[in-house]
Amino acid sequence: MSKTADEKILALVNPEYIKRIPFFVRGHATGKSCEYIAQEYPELYAAFEDEPSAQQVEEMAKIINELFEQRMKKHNL
Repeated sequence: MSKTADEKILALVNPEYIKRIPFFVRGHATGKSCEYIAQEYPELYAAFEDEPSAQQVEEMAKIINELFEQRMKKHNL
């Protein structure tokens, strides 16, 4: 896992989702989300270690925000 890629991916998350996650589990939630992305979408994750294209950014934004939306509903946040 790449800290640079994680930062770029988390920058795409809707800030409202991040605010709703309790601060004491926020690091776990964001870290595990990036691990999930790296495992499920390895090519797309690898693109974020360098400079991703606009299409890759759009695709990743959709994936990560859907993931956070699902988890918000699951945990009633």
